Amino acid sequence: MLVLHLTLANLKMTVRNRQALFWALAFPLLFVGFFALVGNFAGESAERAAVIDNAQDGVSASLIETLAGLDGLELEASPRSDESAARAEIADGELDYLLIIPTGLESAAASASGGAEVVVAQSSGASGIAAAEVGRALALADLRMAGIPPTLSLKRETVDSAGGGFDFGAYMLPGLALWGIMSNSIIGVAVALANYREKKILRRIKASPMRARTFFAAQILSFMAISLIQAALILGFGSLAMGAAISGGLLAIGALILVCNMAFLNLGFIVGAFAKTASAASGLGNLVVLPLAMFSGVFFPTDLMPSFIGATTRWLPLFPMVEALRGIALGAQPLAAFGMEFALIAAWIALTAVAAVWVFRFE
Repeated sequence: MLVLHLTLANLKMTVRNRQALFWALAFPLLFVGFFALVGNFAGESAERAAVIDNAQDGVSASLIETLAGLDGLELEASPRSDESAARAEIADGELDYLLIIPTGLESAAASASGGAEVVVAQSSGASGIAAAEVGRALALADLRMAGIPPTLSLKRETVDSAGGGFDFGAYMLPGLALWGIMSNSIIGVAVALANYREKKILRRIKASPMRARTFFAAQILSFMAISLIQAALILGFGSLAMGAAISGGLLAIGALILVCNMAFLNLGFIVGAFAKTASAASGLGNLVVLPLAMFSGVFFPTDLMPSFIGATTRWLPLFPMVEALRGIALGAQPLAAFGMEFALIAAWIALTAVAAVWVFRFE
C-alpha cells in the first residue's frame, strides 16, 4: 500500500512539474511532428517535365500521353512556347525535363526519309526515365507507321517486399517512441537521484524506518506508468501525422514498452550513481541516450553504416527493442516472433541491474 501511495505522489509531482512534463510528453511529440513534415516533403519528390509541341499531331499527342502516364513524373498541364525560358529553368533546377517536339513529326514518321528529331533536355540530376520512355514511344510509332505490328511488349509491375517497401512513417515512428521513453527514463531517474542526493533525501531514507526498496519501487512504477502514457501519445499522434497504421495488439505493445523500460531505468540508476549534481546527471544522461539513438536504427537504417559498425550496433540494447516494436506495432506480429530480440533485451536488463546495484551509493 505504501508503494502505491508513493507512486501516486511521484506522478502528481511530475504533473505539477511543467518542465518535466514538457520533456516527457510534449518534446517527443514535437519531434514526431517535425519528422512527419520531413516525410511529407520527401513524398513530394516527383520529377517535373514540360513540353513544347510544335507538331500538334497524333504522334506528338501520343508522346505527351506517354509522359503524363509515368509514375514519379509531374507533367505540366499545358504545353509551353518559350524554349529558352524552359531551358533556363532546367539550368536553375526548377525543371527536370523539357520535351521539344518538332513540326511535321507525324508526316516525317510516315515518310521513308524521316528526318524529324525529338529532343529531351534534362537536368544533370534527373533519373533519365522520361528520355527512355520517349525513345520507346518513338520506336513504337515508327513500327506503326511502317505497318509492322509490335510482337513484343513490356508489362511493368510493382511488387511490395515482405516489409511492404520503405515507408518513412513506419520506419521512424517506433524508434521515436522508444527514444522518447528512453530519454525520459534515463535522464529523469538520473536527475531525480542527483537531486535527492544533493538535498540529503537519500540519507534520510536510509535512516528512516521505510525500506529503501519501497522508495525505489515507487520511483520505478511511476516511470513505468509515464512510459505507457508516452507510448500511447507518441504512437497515436504519429499514426495520424505520419500515416503509420498501428495494427498490433495494445497489450503486446504495452508489455514490450514495460520490458524495454526496465533496461532504461537501470541505465538511469547507473548514470545517477555517478552524477553529483542535477546538471551533471542531465549531461551524462544525454551522453548515453544520443549514441544509443544514433546507432540503433532510430533515425536511419543501420545498413547505411560501415559493415563493422552496423554489426556492432545490433548488440546495443535499443536496436532489438526498435526491431521488435516495429514488428509488433506495425506488422501485428506476436511477441513470440521476436525470441532473439527478447533474449538480448533480457540480457541487457540483467546486466544493467547488476551494474546499478553494484555502483549505487546513498551518499
